[in-house]
Amino acid sequence: MEEKIIITCDSSLDLSPDLIKEYNIKILPVIIKMGGDEYLDIEEASPDDILSFHDRTGELAVTAAPSMQQTFQFFTRLVHMGYTVIHFCLSSGLSSAYENAAAAAETFKKVNVIDSKTASVAGGLLVIRAAEMLREGRSSEQIIQESKNMIQKTQEPFLIDSLEFLYKGGRISALSNFAAGIFNIKPSLYVQTSDGTLQAGKRYRGKFENTVPKFIQESLADAKNIEKKHLMIGHTGLSESFLQDCKTEIEKITDIEKIHIIRAGCTITSHLGKTALILAWLNK
Repeated sequence: MEEKIIITCDSSLDLSPDLIKEYNIKILPVIIKMGGDEYLDIEEASPDDILSFHDRTGELAVTAAPSMQQTFQFFTRLVHMGYTVIHFCLSSGLSSAYENAAAAAETFKKVNVIDSKTASVAGGLLVIRAAEMLREGRSSEQIIQESKNMIQKTQEPFLIDSLEFLYKGGRISALSNFAAGIFNIKPSLYVQTSDGTLQAGKRYRGKFENTVPKFIQESLADAKNIEKKHLMIGHTGLSESFLQDCKTEIEKITDIEKIHIIRAGCTITSHLGKTALILAWLNK
Protein backbone atom coordinates (compact mmCIF):
# COMPACT_ATOMS: atom_id res chain seq x y z
CA MET A 1 0.00 0.00 0.00
CA GLU A 2 1.28 3.46 -0.91
CA GLU A 3 2.32 5.52 2.09
CA LYS A 4 -0.04 8.38 2.91
CA ILE A 5 2.07 11.21 4.37
CA ILE A 6 1.12 14.60 5.78
CA ILE A 7 3.43 17.43 6.83
CA THR A 8 2.51 19.33 10.01
CA CYS A 9 4.04 21.93 12.31
CA ASP A 10 3.27 24.00 15.37
CA SER A 11 2.18 27.57 14.72
CA SER A 12 5.46 29.06 15.95
CA LEU A 13 6.90 28.13 12.56
CA ASP A 14 5.63 30.87 10.30
CA LEU A 15 3.99 30.35 6.93
CA SER A 16 1.58 32.48 4.91
CA PRO A 17 -2.04 31.31 4.52
CA ASP A 18 -1.35 30.79 0.81
CA LEU A 19 1.60 28.46 1.48
CA ILE A 20 -0.36 26.54 4.11
CA LYS A 21 -3.13 25.96 1.58
CA GLU A 22 -0.85 25.24 -1.38
CA TYR A 23 1.14 22.56 0.45
CA ASN A 24 -1.71 21.22 2.64
CA ILE A 25 0.17 21.88 5.87
CA LYS A 26 -1.71 21.08 9.09
CA ILE A 27 -1.02 23.50 11.94
CA LEU A 28 -0.96 22.74 15.67
CA PRO A 29 -1.69 26.05 17.44
CA VAL A 30 0.43 27.26 20.33
CA ILE A 31 -1.32 28.79 23.34
CA ILE A 32 -1.48 32.56 23.77
CA LYS A 33 -2.03 34.02 27.24
CA MET A 34 -3.27 37.60 27.56
CA GLY A 35 -4.58 39.11 30.79
CA GLY A 36 -5.33 35.77 32.41
CA ASP A 37 -7.19 34.44 29.37
CA GLU A 38 -5.93 31.74 27.01
CA TYR A 39 -6.38 31.60 23.25
CA LEU A 40 -5.34 29.28 20.44
CA ASP A 41 -2.92 30.86 17.99
CA ILE A 42 -4.36 31.59 14.53
CA GLU A 43 -7.78 30.23 15.46
CA GLU A 44 -8.50 32.70 18.27
CA ALA A 45 -5.59 35.18 18.37
CA SER A 46 -3.50 37.07 15.83
CA PRO A 47 -0.23 39.06 15.94
CA ASP A 48 -2.28 42.27 15.88
CA ASP A 49 -4.08 41.09 19.02
CA ILE A 50 -0.67 40.66 20.68
CA LEU A 51 0.35 44.20 19.77
CA SER A 52 -3.02 45.71 20.73
CA PHE A 53 -2.89 44.00 24.11
CA HIS A 54 0.53 45.53 24.77
CA ASP A 55 -0.61 48.98 23.61
CA ARG A 56 -3.62 48.83 25.96
CA THR A 57 -1.99 47.36 29.04
CA GLY A 58 1.76 47.78 28.68
CA GLU A 59 2.01 44.04 29.33
CA LEU A 60 3.32 41.30 27.09
CA ALA A 61 1.26 38.43 25.85
CA VAL A 62 2.86 35.11 26.76
CA THR A 63 3.05 32.09 24.46
CA ALA A 64 3.10 28.49 25.64
CA ALA A 65 3.85 25.29 23.76
CA PRO A 66 0.89 23.10 22.83
CA SER A 67 0.18 20.78 25.75
CA MET A 68 0.77 17.03 25.52
CA GLN A 69 -2.99 16.43 25.55
CA GLN A 70 -3.57 18.98 22.78
CA THR A 71 -0.73 17.51 20.74
CA PHE A 72 -1.94 13.93 21.31
CA GLN A 73 -5.41 14.83 20.05
CA PHE A 74 -3.91 16.56 17.00
CA PHE A 75 -1.87 13.45 16.11
CA THR A 76 -4.76 11.09 16.85
CA ARG A 77 -7.04 12.72 14.27
CA LEU A 78 -4.43 12.45 11.53
CA VAL A 79 -3.37 8.89 12.34
CA HIS A 80 -7.01 7.76 12.33
CA MET A 81 -7.26 9.27 8.84
CA GLY A 82 -4.48 6.92 7.76
CA TYR A 83 -1.60 9.39 7.64
CA THR A 84 2.04 8.98 8.45
CA VAL A 85 2.75 12.31 10.19
CA ILE A 86 5.98 14.32 9.86
CA HIS A 87 5.72 17.09 12.43
CA PHE A 88 8.09 20.06 12.79
CA CYS A 89 8.47 21.93 16.09
CA LEU A 90 9.89 25.23 17.25
CA SER A 91 13.48 24.75 18.44
CA SER A 92 13.85 22.76 21.65
CA GLY A 93 16.32 25.46 22.69
CA LEU A 94 13.48 27.98 22.77
CA SER A 95 10.37 26.01 23.74
CA SER A 96 9.03 22.77 25.19
CA ALA A 97 7.02 22.19 21.99
CA TYR A 98 9.40 19.47 20.78
CA GLU A 99 9.51 17.73 24.16
CA ASN A 100 5.71 17.64 24.37
CA ALA A 101 5.29 16.50 20.78
CA ALA A 102 7.94 13.77 21.09
CA ALA A 103 6.25 12.46 24.24
CA ALA A 104 2.81 12.48 22.58
CA ALA A 105 4.22 10.73 19.50
CA GLU A 106 5.45 7.75 21.52
CA THR A 107 1.92 6.34 21.42
CA PHE A 108 1.94 6.16 17.61
CA LYS A 109 4.03 4.19 15.12
CA LYS A 110 3.35 6.65 12.32
CA VAL A 111 4.15 10.00 13.95
CA ASN A 112 7.63 11.43 13.47
CA VAL A 113 8.67 14.62 15.29
CA ILE A 114 11.50 16.84 14.08
CA ASP A 115 13.18 19.48 16.24
CA SER A 116 13.65 22.30 13.72
CA LYS A 117 16.39 23.96 15.82
CA THR A 118 14.98 27.16 14.29
CA ALA A 119 12.13 29.62 14.72
CA SER A 120 9.63 31.61 12.69
CA VAL A 121 10.10 31.66 8.90
CA ALA A 122 13.21 29.46 8.93
CA GLY A 123 11.10 26.70 10.40
CA GLY A 124 8.45 27.48 7.81
CA LEU A 125 11.08 27.07 5.10
CA LEU A 126 11.98 23.59 6.39
CA VAL A 127 8.29 22.67 6.35
CA ILE A 128 7.89 23.81 2.73
CA ARG A 129 10.97 21.91 1.60
CA ALA A 130 9.59 18.78 3.27
CA ALA A 131 6.27 19.29 1.48
CA GLU A 132 8.11 19.62 -1.82
CA MET A 133 9.92 16.34 -1.20
CA LEU A 134 6.54 14.75 -0.52
CA ARG A 135 5.31 15.99 -3.91
CA GLU A 136 8.39 14.45 -5.50
CA GLY A 137 7.31 11.07 -4.17
CA ARG A 138 9.92 10.66 -1.43
CA SER A 139 9.26 8.22 1.40
CA SER A 140 8.76 9.40 4.98
CA GLU A 141 12.23 8.09 5.88
CA GLN A 142 13.81 10.09 3.06
CA ILE A 143 11.92 13.26 3.97
CA ILE A 144 12.85 12.98 7.63
CA GLN A 145 16.54 12.36 6.96
CA GLU A 146 16.88 15.11 4.37
CA SER A 147 14.97 17.56 6.59
CA LYS A 148 17.36 16.87 9.46
CA ASN A 149 20.30 17.40 7.10
CA MET A 150 18.86 20.76 6.02
CA ILE A 151 18.63 22.12 9.56
CA GLN A 152 22.36 22.78 9.75
CA LYS A 153 22.18 24.62 6.43
CA THR A 154 19.51 27.02 7.69
CA GLN A 155 20.32 30.70 8.15
CA GLU A 156 17.99 33.12 9.94
CA PRO A 157 19.14 36.62 10.90
CA PHE A 158 16.73 39.05 12.62
CA LEU A 159 16.89 42.84 12.77
CA ILE A 160 14.94 44.55 15.58
CA ASP A 161 13.94 48.18 15.97
CA SER A 162 13.44 48.11 19.75
CA LEU A 163 14.52 45.92 22.64
CA GLU A 164 11.40 46.78 24.68
CA PHE A 165 9.69 43.41 24.28
CA LEU A 166 12.89 41.46 24.91
CA TYR A 167 13.52 43.54 28.04
CA LYS A 168 9.98 43.12 29.37
CA GLY A 169 10.26 39.41 28.66
CA GLY A 170 13.35 39.21 30.84
CA ARG A 171 15.71 38.29 28.01
CA ILE A 172 17.99 41.34 28.29
CA SER A 173 19.02 43.71 31.08
CA ALA A 174 17.62 47.16 31.78
CA LEU A 175 21.07 48.60 31.01
CA SER A 176 21.17 47.02 27.56
CA ASN A 177 17.69 48.30 26.80
CA PHE A 178 18.59 51.80 27.98
CA ALA A 179 21.83 51.90 26.00
CA ALA A 180 20.12 50.73 22.82
CA GLY A 181 17.57 53.51 23.12
CA ILE A 182 20.08 56.25 23.92
CA PHE A 183 22.48 55.32 21.12
CA ASN A 184 19.76 54.40 18.62
CA ILE A 185 21.14 50.88 18.27
CA LYS A 186 19.29 48.29 16.18
CA PRO A 187 20.45 44.84 17.26
CA SER A 188 20.48 41.77 15.07
CA LEU A 189 19.96 38.23 16.30
CA TYR A 190 20.30 34.79 14.79
CA VAL A 191 19.35 31.24 15.66
CA GLN A 192 22.34 29.00 16.30
CA THR A 193 21.23 25.70 14.81
CA SER A 194 23.78 23.60 16.70
CA ASP A 195 21.65 23.99 19.84
CA GLY A 196 18.65 25.95 18.56
CA THR A 197 19.18 29.00 20.75
CA LEU A 198 18.87 32.69 19.94
CA GLN A 199 22.18 34.56 19.85
CA ALA A 200 23.19 38.21 19.57
CA GLY A 201 24.55 39.32 16.21
CA LYS A 202 25.91 42.56 14.83
CA ARG A 203 24.54 45.88 16.05
CA TYR A 204 23.47 48.62 13.65
CA ARG A 205 23.05 52.28 14.44
CA GLY A 206 20.47 54.68 13.08
CA LYS A 207 16.83 54.63 12.08
CA PHE A 208 15.46 51.16 11.43
CA GLU A 209 14.57 51.86 7.80
CA ASN A 210 18.07 53.19 7.14
CA THR A 211 19.84 50.20 8.67
CA VAL A 212 17.86 47.56 6.77
CA PRO A 213 19.73 47.79 3.42
CA LYS A 214 23.07 47.26 5.15
CA PHE A 215 21.63 44.43 7.23
CA ILE A 216 20.39 42.71 4.06
CA GLN A 217 23.65 43.24 2.20
CA GLU A 218 25.78 41.92 5.04
CA SER A 219 23.46 39.00 5.78
CA LEU A 220 23.53 37.88 2.14
CA ALA A 221 27.19 38.67 1.51
CA ASP A 222 27.92 35.03 0.68
CA ALA A 223 25.12 34.87 -1.90
CA LYS A 224 26.90 32.32 -4.11
CA ASN A 225 26.45 29.68 -1.40
CA ILE A 226 22.68 30.19 -1.01
CA GLU A 227 20.28 27.53 -2.28
CA LYS A 228 18.34 29.31 -5.00
CA LYS A 229 14.88 27.82 -4.52
CA HIS A 230 13.37 29.86 -1.65
CA LEU A 231 14.09 32.84 0.57
CA MET A 232 11.73 33.99 3.30
CA ILE A 233 11.19 37.60 4.40
CA GLY A 234 9.40 37.59 7.73
CA HIS A 235 8.15 40.69 9.54
CA THR A 236 6.09 41.74 12.54
CA GLY A 237 4.02 44.50 10.93
CA LEU A 238 6.12 46.39 8.38
CA SER A 239 4.43 48.20 5.49
CA GLU A 240 3.91 46.51 2.14
CA SER A 241 5.93 49.18 0.32
CA PHE A 242 8.83 48.78 2.73
CA LEU A 243 8.77 45.01 2.31
CA GLN A 244 8.77 45.36 -1.46
CA ASP A 245 11.86 47.56 -1.14
CA CYS A 246 13.49 44.78 0.91
CA LYS A 247 12.58 42.26 -1.77
CA THR A 248 14.08 44.50 -4.46
CA GLU A 249 17.29 44.83 -2.43
CA ILE A 250 17.53 41.05 -2.13
CA GLU A 251 16.92 40.59 -5.85
CA LYS A 252 19.92 42.84 -6.54
CA ILE A 253 22.16 40.51 -4.53
CA THR A 254 20.80 37.04 -5.29
CA ASP A 255 19.00 35.11 -8.01
CA ILE A 256 16.53 33.37 -5.70
CA GLU A 257 13.66 31.74 -7.58
CA LYS A 258 10.95 32.47 -4.99
CA ILE A 259 11.01 35.22 -2.36
CA HIS A 260 8.13 34.86 0.10
CA ILE A 261 6.92 37.74 2.28
CA ILE A 262 5.35 36.38 5.46
CA ARG A 263 3.76 38.10 8.44
CA ALA A 264 5.32 36.50 11.49
CA GLY A 265 2.90 34.95 13.93
CA CYS A 266 2.08 35.42 17.58
CA THR A 267 5.13 33.66 18.99
CA ILE A 268 7.82 35.80 17.39
CA THR A 269 5.71 38.97 17.66
CA SER A 270 5.33 38.47 21.41
CA HIS A 271 9.12 38.41 21.76
CA LEU A 272 10.26 41.04 19.23
CA GLY A 273 7.46 43.62 19.03
CA LYS A 274 5.99 45.39 16.04
CA THR A 275 9.06 46.34 14.00
CA ALA A 276 11.28 43.39 13.20
CA LEU A 277 12.61 41.95 9.95
CA ILE A 278 13.58 38.30 9.57
CA LEU A 279 15.38 36.62 6.67
CA ALA A 280 15.66 32.88 6.18
CA TRP A 281 17.31 30.70 3.56
CA LEU A 282 19.20 27.46 3.11
CA ASN A 283 22.86 27.27 2.20
CA LYS A 284 23.99 24.76 -0.38
